[in-house]
Amino acid sequence: MRITQKEIAKRLGISLITVSRALNGTGYVSRELKEQILSFAEENRYVPSKASQVLVRNKQRRIALFSSSLPEYFWDEIRRGVEIATEQIEGFNYDISYHNIPEYDSELYLSELDRLYASGLDAVGFVNQRKYDMDRIIAKIDSFEIPYVTFNVDAPGSRRTCYIGSDYAAGGRIAAEFIGKMLRFREHSSVLVINLNEDTSTYSDAPDLNTERLKGFLQIMRDHYPTISCEIRMITTHYQPELMDSQIYDILKEREGKVQAVYLLPAFNTLFLEAIDALDYRNTVTVLHDLDKSAITHLESHLLTAAIYQNPILQGYYAVKVLEKILESPEGTQFEDTEIIHNIVMAENKNLVTNIYVHL
Repeated sequence: MRITQKEIAKRLGISLITVSRALNGTGYVSRELKEQILSFAEENRYVPSKASQVLVRNKQRRIALFSSSLPEYFWDEIRRGVEIATEQIEGFNYDISYHNIPEYDSELYLSELDRLYASGLDAVGFVNQRKYDMDRIIAKIDSFEIPYVTFNVDAPGSRRTCYIGSDYAAGGRIAAEFIGKMLRFREHSSVLVINLNEDTSTYSDAPDLNTERLKGFLQIMRDHYPTISCEIRMITTHYQPELMDSQIYDILKEREGKVQAVYLLPAFNTLFLEAIDALDYRNTVTVLHDLDKSAITHLESHLLTAAIYQNPILQGYYAVKVLEKILESPEGTQFEDTEIIHNIVMAENKNLVTNIYVHL
């Protein structure tokens, strides 16, 4: 059982109010007595309760998290994690807000940061995404001189306190191990890999997640499954509905019956699943990243073999909890990154998302 302020006062033979003043810095205590109280508290591993800290600071703390708006299903799960964490800490005088900024709208992003800072922003979490001018955004946050973390996509060159999220190359390696083991007894096997060819001239130099996944995938296939051939095909489809076309379907139509596995890197799950549903891919290993309703439905029908799941609910949850911990800790405290481990989701464990939600 941890020691309390009341116990410290009793064991030192002084008043509770004196102990409170010394530990919270809220009133006069002689230098010698304050040092004695602080030393005793440290030796006995005193940890202040959240409730007492709230009473002392008597100030609401505001945390804001930022991401893009697409794909909606992914950021909706991030939001679920944020909401779970918010329910746990809002009683301790915290205000948590989550902002989905439309893609490419850096000016709105910057104006929202200014608006929140003017109202008393204490900490920020953001995703380092290629669809915004992240240099200006990070410089803006730096100018606030408040703590911030990155989640989902890291910005290791920034002054962020820590990163909460997955290793994207690891996601590609997991996909490769899964496909490799599924094909190990088939002769002359080949994998069709569908990736996205982005127009990088319009983006920042933030990490390209699909490139990281592909590097991890090809590393494992080369080192562990050299007899399985990999064919990489690129698409240029964007998230905006008006720009969606038949590129994925056309590629799959062309390779129908000629490959033993298909691996989709970018987040075009619905288009991909509609295509393999319309074509003959029922004896083909099919793997993609993350889960939307369409993916879960196709897992149940076994048309989709597996999804590599990076637990966005946990990312949103821990982004809030880590920022809370940073604000409650002494200045200068070091924090390690929080790695969210990928899971392989198949028909047999498709309820993983529900289980995560229930047990947080």
